[in-house]
Amino acid sequence: MRVLNIIGSLGVGGAERYLSRVTPRLREHGVEVEICCLEKTGALLAETEAAGVTVHGTRFIFRRRSSGLPRLAPALLRTVGDIRRLVRGGRYDAVHTYLFLADLLGTAGAQLAGCKRIITSRRALHAWRHGPAPYEHWLELGTNLVADELIANSHTVLEDAERHERFLPRARGVVYNGVETDHYRPASPGRGKGPLRLLNIGALAPRKGQEYGLSALAELCAAGVEARLVLVGDGPDRPALEAQAARLGVGNQVEFAGEQLDPRPFLEAADLFVFPSRQEGFSNALIEAMASGLPVVASDVGGNREAVGEEGGRIVPPEDSEALATGILELSSDRRSLAAVGAANRERVTSRFSLDASVRRLADWYRLGPQLDLEP
Repeated sequence: MRVLNIIGSLGVGGAERYLSRVTPRLREHGVEVEICCLEKTGALLAETEAAGVTVHGTRFIFRRRSSGLPRLAPALLRTVGDIRRLVRGGRYDAVHTYLFLADLLGTAGAQLAGCKRIITSRRALHAWRHGPAPYEHWLELGTNLVADELIANSHTVLEDAERHERFLPRARGVVYNGVETDHYRPASPGRGKGPLRLLNIGALAPRKGQEYGLSALAELCAAGVEARLVLVGDGPDRPALEAQAARLGVGNQVEFAGEQLDPRPFLEAADLFVFPSRQEGFSNALIEAMASGLPVVASDVGGNREAVGEEGGRIVPPEDSEALATGILELSSDRRSLAAVGAANRERVTSRFSLDASVRRLADWYRLGPQLDLEP
């Protein structure tokens, strides 16, 4: 079976990292997957091609939404034409699109090419999926009418789409992200001396809520807890976050580590993973931290609650630095207990969120058609 996945680029993001992991493995299940990037670029491009995956590109050059989609119409139409020619020439059995712009252009190009099976994805809560402009909602509606199937990466995301969108494909379900646990060495949370080592991984952008992590760190320090926070990632919010850390008096307790293709050294060196996002689908960073044997304090958004079991940490309200600090305090009050909490997380990822399980379910969906939904 031949499938074409369409995505904006192969930068360091959740959907992009997921594609780079699953596409080579799908061959083991009789599915040959190629990728079309609207822009053939990104930090994950080289390793994806090195794994034997064919990656195509289009003539589209992405510009931020300051221009708005209507002003990009000529470029969008050219890209739809590029995708139509690629799909028609490739004779794919299915086209599967990831993220809003790729959903929009990919479904249009596949439809014009006469593709018999078009699959779209939902990997974020609806409020964060695209901008608020009315035309974006109408474009989304058109995409839903064209698509035959929809795959979400968590039950929360699927339920959110069902609440907020019309004319969703009738065939829809969930395929969780997955990681290979044995690729992550277990950390040693709570066993080191010195400050409590807190870690966050994610783009420094509004949806990730790192400002609440900084405020929680300040509250911990005010309560007499010696702690440090490492932020792995980069993005537009970095200057504001650096200024906030200085203003709160915790600048010396915060390390801005920048974007990292391989976050494992930081995971191995941490005591606790702090995840104060405003929105998530089903976070790769979160299950990577769990696979590394780290306890978690995460906001109750998207699939975070589905990922973290009752024994794996604390789920707290979003945009609440006090609740975040309280969760950290509760978990770290006896540092010797952190290792057992982290071990439960590692076991949960192994049993429920392995890359093998994700690949098998996606391959079955491609080969056999939409599968019966999994329980949350």
